[in-house]
Amino acid sequence: MPQEEYETDDIYLAAYLSIAGCVMERRRKIGNKVMFVFTNPAGPIKDLREAYYSNKAMVKACQFAQQVVNMKQLCFET
Repeated sequence: MPQEEYETDDIYLAAYLSIAGCVMERRRKIGNKVMFVFTNPAGPIKDLREAYYSNKAMVKACQFAQQVVNMKQLCFET
């Protein structure tokens, strides 16, 4: 059964999802925006998204900061 995809242009949420174990399937540009498309082999991304927005998500600060930098670099790659 194919995994449900989740798409976001929120670079900080994308960094969190990446650290939380989601797989970035692809990225695409829409004008000036970059959309990150994820799947989660461990379950619904909805749960991770809710944890993130309710400030219950727990990741290491240095790891998160580095992943934000990595995601920003992806925005400028062709």
